[in-house]
Amino acid sequence: MLPLYFFYKKHKDKNILQIVNEKSEILGKFLSLIFVVYFFYFTVTTIARLDLFAGTIVFPETDVEYMLIFAVILCCYGAYLGLEALGRSSVISAILVIPALVFIMLTLVKKVDLLNLTPIFYNGVMPVIKTAVDSVGQTVEYGIIALMLPRVNGKYRKGYYIWLFSQVLLMALMFFFACTVMGNYASTQLFPFHTMASLAEFSMFKRLDAIFTGVWIMCAFVKAGLLIYLQSEILTTYFGNFKPSQYLFAIGFITIIANLFISQQVERFMVIDNSIIKVIFTGIVVAIIPLLMLFFKRKEI
Repeated sequence: MLPLYFFYKKHKDKNILQIVNEKSEILGKFLSLIFVVYFFYFTVTTIARLDLFAGTIVFPETDVEYMLIFAVILCCYGAYLGLEALGRSSVISAILVIPALVFIMLTLVKKVDLLNLTPIFYNGVMPVIKTAVDSVGQTVEYGIIALMLPRVNGKYRKGYYIWLFSQVLLMALMFFFACTVMGNYASTQLFPFHTMASLAEFSMFKRLDAIFTGVWIMCAFVKAGLLIYLQSEILTTYFGNFKPSQYLFAIGFITIIANLFISQQVERFMVIDNSIIKVIFTGIVVAIIPLLMLFFKRKEI
């Protein structure tokens, strides 16, 4: 995030695409397409993961293809309502997610067994590095910040630091409980945090995974809706041949076709949802492009 941080320290009013487009319209269109492909890829993998989750956990014996289509249509509608509507939905999601996760963790305290923890670097350094790299690649929010930060009012640096450290703390707690409660069994699960939630119980409530399922699905809808909105926004701004609603329709249609193809086999999902591709995309958008722009700006001076 350092190249992006220093870039916006010097350019607070315009995002990367706006600055590049002022210098070269062709280069601006090229970079905008990179961002569109980047956000589209994460949209497809987010919907595909939601579809896989619904098909294997929520409705294991039901064909969920119709739910997939409905999910994409709902995300496109959220994108059509605009950034403000998505922002309000995010606030509602946060109000539900944070207490739910805290409640689940508190109920798991009595199941924590520190003997389930293996010594650090027990299997070498590479598994730790691979986990960290995979985590960075999964975090598309870094790329969203690269495009949307100038539209944030107030002390956005303070807000960013609060978000970043809150995310780190929350993920550390979730991994801690997953590892200490389930041990090596957690690494065999496709959705380890859902499995962890299914072990939580409180009084008459023997399984709390329904809470986790509900809030996770809501978050997936908001995330996919925001990614679709960003694609439509970029295409409308830098290509402008069609209306935003037409771009939304095209993006939704292509997303449905792509996910219907992926949903036929779990192996396809494992190939498409590739951590290496995600890391490369994120590295280009968040680090390489801002770094090159800082370099060329310095050359101009």
